[in-house]
Amino acid sequence: MRASDELKLVFLGGVGEIGMNCLAIETAEGIVVVDCGVMFPDAGEGGPDLIIPDLRYFRANRKRIAGVVVTHGHEDHIGAVPIVFGELDVPVYAPPYAAALLREKALEYVDGPSWDLRAVRPGDQVELAGLQFEFLRVTHSIPDALALAIRTPYGLIVHTGDFRIDEQPSLGEAFDRQAFARLGDEGVLLMMSDSTNVERNGRTRSEKWVSDNVETLVKGHPGRVLVSLFSSNVERVRLLAALAKRTGRRLGLVGRSLYTYTRAALETGLAPFEPNDLVDPYFADELPGQDLLLLIAGSQGEPRSSLTRASAGDHPDVKVRPGDMVIYSSKIIPGNEKGILRVTNALVRSGALVYHEGNSEVHTSGHAMRDELRELMELLRPRHFVPVHGEYRFLVEHARLAEETVGTTAIVVDLGSTLTIGKKSVREAGSILVEPYYVEMPLIGNAEELKLKERKKLLYNGLVNVHCRVGRGRKGMNLLPQVTLYGVPDPDGSLADTIGSTVRLEFVNRSSSVSSQMIEEEIRVLVRRLVRKAQERKPLVHVTIEGR
Repeated sequence: MRASDELKLVFLGGVGEIGMNCLAIETAEGIVVVDCGVMFPDAGEGGPDLIIPDLRYFRANRKRIAGVVVTHGHEDHIGAVPIVFGELDVPVYAPPYAAALLREKALEYVDGPSWDLRAVRPGDQVELAGLQFEFLRVTHSIPDALALAIRTPYGLIVHTGDFRIDEQPSLGEAFDRQAFARLGDEGVLLMMSDSTNVERNGRTRSEKWVSDNVETLVKGHPGRVLVSLFSSNVERVRLLAALAKRTGRRLGLVGRSLYTYTRAALETGLAPFEPNDLVDPYFADELPGQDLLLLIAGSQGEPRSSLTRASAGDHPDVKVRPGDMVIYSSKIIPGNEKGILRVTNALVRSGALVYHEGNSEVHTSGHAMRDELRELMELLRPRHFVPVHGEYRFLVEHARLAEETVGTTAIVVDLGSTLTIGKKSVREAGSILVEPYYVEMPLIGNAEELKLKERKKLLYNGLVNVHCRVGRGRKGMNLLPQVTLYGVPDPDGSLADTIGSTVRLEFVNRSSSVSSQMIEEEIRVLVRRLVRKAQERKPLVHVTIEGR
C-alpha cells in the first residue's frame, strides 16, 4: 500500500452496543474485516434468532474483501462469520480454538464453506490489502485470544480485542506485556480498546479465585451441585473439573453448547478434563447427591436451555430437587434480567440453594477493569484513541480516561462511523447508514424483509379481519361484513358487533362506482378508530371485498 492511498476504518458493529463486533479496514488494495459477530435479540424483536451486521456492506464490496481476521472465539466476534463469509472464497485468519469453533458453526449454515480457514498464533504476521497484521497474546475468558498490531504506511494501529490482564492463567500463557511495551516504544498512531468494564474500578480477579470460592461452597454440601456458566470459558470448566475430583464428585455436562466448546477444546489440545471422567447425565438422578457435580448450560435464562428446563422439571435427564445447590458462575448480560430471575425463582421454589454474583463471589469478568485499561494505555502511549466494544456511555467514559491518562486525542464513534487515517492523523469522515440484519433460519433479512414491524404490531395489538360481501340495494350497494378478531380482547363480542354494525351503516346505499381499494382503505381507517377508542389499541386491519 502506498502512503498516498487512503485508509479508512468503518465501524459496522460493537460500538454503542454490547455484541455484534465488526470493523472494516478499507485500503486501495482491498478490505479486511476484523471480527463479525452476532447479538441476541430482545424478546420484543418478534421472532429472529440472531442479529448480524448490515449485509449490504458486504454484498456491495464482496469482490474487494481480501480477508477476515478473528480475534477470539466468542459469539459476539465470530457468530456471523459463517453466515456472511461461508460462501465467499476469502481467507479467514483465526486463533486455533476460534478456528475449531468456526468449523463447528459453519455446519449450521452452509454444507461446506468455501472460505480458506487459517490458524494464527501469537507472533505470526500476515499481509492483507497492503497492511501487515501481527498477532499478540492477550488473556480473556476464552482460550486463544489475540490483539492486533496493524502496520500501515501512516503508522501503527493497535486493536486490543477483548482482554483482561491475567497474571497467572491456569490455561495458556500470561498476558504479553512485553509485546505491548515494544509496540509503545515503536510508536502507536491509533489504539482501539475494549471498553466493557471501564466503569468498574480495580482489576479483574483470576479464574483460580473463582474456583477457590466455589470450592468453599461445595465442600461438605450433602446434595448435588449444579454450576451454570458460559460454555466458552474452558479455563473455568477445567478448574471446576479439577474441583470435582478434589471433592470426590463425578463430573457431568448438561447442554449442547458445553459439548460443542469441549469438542473444540479437545481438537486444539486444550482438553479441560479426560472425556472418560464424565458421567452420563442420564444417570444423574440415580447417583447419590454428594457424588455429583454438573456443569449445566443456560446461565442467561434462555427459554429452552438446560437449566431453564431443569428448573421447570421439563429436562429429560436432570430435574432440580430439594437439597440441590445451584451456582450461577456468570454475569447477568443486560437484557437477560427477567429470564434469569424467572429461572432463579423456579429453582428456589424447587427447593434448591442458589448462589450468584449478587450474593457470593462466584464469577469474574473476562474484560479489563479500569486499572488494567489504564495500564495498557500507559504501555502503548497512543497519539489517538478510539474506544470500542461497549455501550455508548462506556465509550465516552473510556475516551475521558484515555485523555486523562496519556493525553491522547480520543474520538468516540458510533455505528456506521468512518475514520480516515493519514500521516500522523486520524480524523472523522462522516458515516454510512447501517441497519441490523436478522437471522431466522432459513430466512436472513432486514426488518422490512422479515416484516418485523408488522409482527410486533400483531404481537402487541392483534389483527382485525373484515370480510365484506357486496349486496345490491335499490339506491346502490350495501356491505355485509363478517368481523373476526385475532389477539384483540373482546370477551362479550361487543367490539366485533360494533365494528360490523358501524361498517354496515357507513356503506348503506353507497354508490357502486367507488373502487374496491377506496372502500378497503375507508374500512381500515374506520376500524382503527373504533378499536383505538374502545381499547387504546392499534391493530393491523385486513379487509377483503367479495362480489364486486
